[in-house]
Amino acid sequence: MPVRKQRLRTSGWRRGDNCKIVDRTSDFGNPFTIAAAMDVFGYTEAEARNTVVGEFGPWLRGSRSYWQSDEGDRRREKILTRLHELRGKDLACPCEPEEACHADTLLEWGALSVLALEVRIASVRSRVDRQRTARGEEAMYDADALTAVLTRDVFVDCLVDFDPGDGIPQRCDNRTWNHHVLRQRLHENAVTARLVEVFA
Repeated sequence: MPVRKQRLRTSGWRRGDNCKIVDRTSDFGNPFTIAAAMDVFGYTEAEARNTVVGEFGPWLRGSRSYWQSDEGDRRREKILTRLHELRGKDLACPCEPEEACHADTLLEWGALSVLALEVRIASVRSRVDRQRTARGEEAMYDADALTAVLTRDVFVDCLVDFDPGDGIPQRCDNRTWNHHVLRQRLHENAVTARLVEVFA
């Protein structure tokens, strides 16, 4: 199984052939910083570390709780489009081995099957667009392309998330079905029909 390694700045350190660097010098770095958390919230360094590492996972899954901007969504997408590169790789970050690190979250994503990763990414993108449109912002993704992924038959042994609370449930069986997309379509059709009726 892939593992997290500590990236050292000492002479002679090598990451190895099957290792990807995921610190802030790469596209996979955690955008939330310990310094910012200490400055903004007045946390101790330990509290700040736990906060920024803890927030990375929900943010990567589409949460906009701490970063409600187009910049944040584009930054997330930059990671999502390259997550397939982490499959089967060890990950290197400067965090001490006993410390919490965002690389642990990336290892979890990298352990998914190709199909499960595709489904999870589509689920994240759908969640992001749902939040964007609710705030009057333009959607980033093509809804039909997301629906094609999220309503596709899959093998029984495909590990697909059920991520309660994000409004986009996934069944862990032989079909992934995005109930949110279906409800959204039905709602939009009903609204359109009502508008036609009112203005006819």
